[in-house]
Amino acid sequence: MYGEPPSARSARFTAPSPGVSVDSLVATLELEARLLDELLVVIREQRAGVAGENVDRVNDSVFAAHRVIRTMNEARTRRRTLVGALTGSEDVGLEDLEASLGSAMTDAVREARKRVQATARTLSREIELNRRILRDALRSGDEYMRALLGSTLAAPGYDAEARTVGGTRPSGVLINRQV
Repeated sequence: MYGEPPSARSARFTAPSPGVSVDSLVATLELEARLLDELLVVIREQRAGVAGENVDRVNDSVFAAHRVIRTMNEARTRRRTLVGALTGSEDVGLEDLEASLGSAMTDAVREARKRVQATARTLSREIELNRRILRDALRSGDEYMRALLGSTLAAPGYDAEARTVGGTRPSGVLINRQV
């Protein structure tokens, strides 16, 4: 079966089971697009939490993202199942959907696919922006700690018993530790 050309698999393909239709595929793609939109809101909320230095808001956004991603995985599994039932192969990407569906491809599928792809591109840009912001925030925090402690911070090392190794920390420059 796996070594066969797609035409051989298609020849054995039987009619889809009840409940499997192009309309079901459209509904699933629309669900994916809505979930991507939800994830966009969560990612923007995370960025606002970082900007406002609100750790609770950032944590909440992380947990919300996990929930949305779990639901998205379920929707993608549903899409793969529908695509498999409609085309004979679950491994059809969105860009190959038209060629695989052939005459069953509709304008509704095209529009739903287009929305998923556009929202996914926007989400990708937003995630990259969050990565840069978080990286800069971490760098700023590291620079603050260097200024506070008076020199560069060495990354801590640990031995097999989880004890810190690699020397002592530098003494403080900004903090007077004398009592």
